[in-house]
Amino acid sequence: MNIIELTEDNIEEYMEYLTEDVAENIGRTFYSGLIATDDFGTPAGGIVWRYKNMLNDSDKESHIEWLQADEEEVFNELFDKYDREVKQEGIATSFFCLPAKTSKDLKKMLKERGFSVNLMEGDSITAKLSEIADISAFAKISISDAVMPLRSATQRGFSAAVSRTLVQGHYGTCEDLAYLPRLYFENDVSCYAEIDGQIVGMLLLHRTPSEQLEVVLMHVSGKNSVKLLPQLIKQAVESAYESYDPDTRIIINRHDYASLALGERLFPRGFGIPVYEGERAEN
Repeated sequence: MNIIELTEDNIEEYMEYLTEDVAENIGRTFYSGLIATDDFGTPAGGIVWRYKNMLNDSDKESHIEWLQADEEEVFNELFDKYDREVKQEGIATSFFCLPAKTSKDLKKMLKERGFSVNLMEGDSITAKLSEIADISAFAKISISDAVMPLRSATQRGFSAAVSRTLVQGHYGTCEDLAYLPRLYFENDVSCYAEIDGQIVGMLLLHRTPSEQLEVVLMHVSGKNSVKLLPQLIKQAVESAYESYDPDTRIIINRHDYASLALGERLFPRGFGIPVYEGERAEN
């Protein structure tokens, strides 16, 4: 059995095994991955995780986002290497969140490696673009001249807005927001609000390789936030409807209060898929 570190140079070899949406993250700051192969080079398992709180004084965390192992021996070899990696990074706690439907065989092995395992509703919810566009509340929202598609922003203005957002402690679902190129975001659907020549709010979406639109960052600062946020959402939905199929899936990860409130407003009957979640202290 061979345990191979995933990199931008070798990820194409294993893209089909990981799926293109998982493989896309390899090479990003704070993302790591391992693949297990047999003596013939055939994948037999793998693990992909991301680090959190690496740039502040909070306890460093590792979040396992994808895990697969055909046999217990493969699982243990992967985790032997994983354990060394997170120890070297000074990680205090490891977390995992995996779809319950495809992870039943991993429960016992995760428990044996010291993880708690609980069946929960996942934080991510999805809906078709057409379902969101039909929400009656949008009819009452007028988009002001302050709201524009991201493609209209200057690079300097966009970079400054990202920096201000990070200083305020907001980075959405991307710990590595400061390192992501502007083209990571769907510039025709993502949008921003500008007042007195300064960007005060952004709604950033990423188009995944599987052609889904994922809300990455949603933040407006200042006294106009209550008015501008609904306008940003409507702008993004209308722009998406012009360019994408009505059946396109929109993904919202309910990671904070704003995204939770948005999820309840846009997807009042939406539920996350069943997942297994758990954690393990590393210190």
